[in-house]
Amino acid sequence: MNDSSFRHILIVFGLTFGILLILSALPLSRISGNLIKDFNLFEDLFPQEYRTIEEPTPAAIDPELAELIAEAEAAVAAEACDTAKTLYPAEEKAEVAAAPAAVPEPLAEAPVSNGIVCLENYTGVDMLQNFKASVSAGSLTRVAVIGDSFIEGDIFCQDLRDMLQERFGGCGVGHLSLHSDLPGFRKSVRQSDNGWEIHDIRTMAAGDSLRTLSGDYCTASSTATTTLHGTDFSAHTGAWDNTSLTFIAPAAGTVTLRTDAGEQTFAVEASAEPRTVSLAGRTSTVKITSAVPGLKALGVRLDPAAGVQVDCMPIRGNSGIAHRRLNTALCTALRESADYSLIVVEYGINALSAEQTDYTPYRIGMEKVINRIKQAYPKADILIMGISDRGSKDGTNITSLPTCAAMVNAQRRLARECGAMFWDSRAAMGGAGACADWRKRKLMNADYIHLNHAGGRELATLLYNAISEALK
Repeated sequence: MNDSSFRHILIVFGLTFGILLILSALPLSRISGNLIKDFNLFEDLFPQEYRTIEEPTPAAIDPELAELIAEAEAAVAAEACDTAKTLYPAEEKAEVAAAPAAVPEPLAEAPVSNGIVCLENYTGVDMLQNFKASVSAGSLTRVAVIGDSFIEGDIFCQDLRDMLQERFGGCGVGHLSLHSDLPGFRKSVRQSDNGWEIHDIRTMAAGDSLRTLSGDYCTASSTATTTLHGTDFSAHTGAWDNTSLTFIAPAAGTVTLRTDAGEQTFAVEASAEPRTVSLAGRTSTVKITSAVPGLKALGVRLDPAAGVQVDCMPIRGNSGIAHRRLNTALCTALRESADYSLIVVEYGINALSAEQTDYTPYRIGMEKVINRIKQAYPKADILIMGISDRGSKDGTNITSLPTCAAMVNAQRRLARECGAMFWDSRAAMGGAGACADWRKRKLMNADYIHLNHAGGRELATLLYNAISEALK
């Protein structure tokens, strides 16, 4: 090779490298309206857990958890009372009874059948009996997954939904907030919005009564809009059959839904009661416009006419403890338009620490949460997901956080005490040390906590297999 040819090769290499370096530095997601994904030329050398648009940022400690810890230190956590004044003052009810005496003590380890880490049943009745009855009836079967940033961006839920809809029918992505901080992170739907302020259950004022299962709601300015588009993420996310908006209106005005099936404007009167407006018809897009100042939007639903729907309800940094103040009377009213046959409870990572080995106070606080949910949704099976494996870095070595097992044990005991089902996510991932393996297989992010989209699909497959085993 002569000097001239070698120089030409160097020039071509230099230009190519320079172009890739420039593209790597550009916010491609923002420039393209989230149509083109950001990339990092040096990602494998210098991995970053959170990128602008692409992934969420960590949240501070859940203030409700901090409150619980303070109460536990004062020896009053078990007797903490719900004193919030509400628009729906719920009558005091006795806590739901614990699991019957016939239910066995918590297992020492996860049961395995045919290579599948199975669901554990501490209910005293048939496993998944409400879910089975609903899918057998052939009507719309609704599943909720409530959790933290582990499921943010529809990670895990989008794949569980896809698998259940493939088996039982269904389409659309179900419940959505009217505002998203990270619209480009989610693959199952494209969202843009303007004029909404979001409120979440961890930081609500004591007198705020809008404490629903989703854990958040949005307040509209004088005019607020949200536009949602189906995507080609799966065969079931491109379009849906019914669009519904649930809200509380403090003033009169109008709400408009515009879809491929048409447009309808609804006259709204001021009322403290929740109202749901719907527009039926197959559609791949919807634009929601609120002309009600201060309208409190509890959520929009993109649903099938029949089959299964899985509602993803994440709140970043949430320990789950705030749901002990769930407004059961409001949830009862909301059940008229959307009830649940199965509620999956995914919490615990935000209560986990490297120092704490006894999670009894957290378990006791979560017992009140589970019992509150059972009061609000008496027709729902409750499935508690144990935490996934979480990594701890010591130099170049990655090991599981030693306290993971203590949290899993507390969550398994929680299921037993509340008469719920339990699934050991950590065992399904491979147990202690799984975090390093999942990171090596590019299923987990560099924080050794959160799954990426591929990891979410892997874990969803494991849970779907466990559910299928239970349905036999």
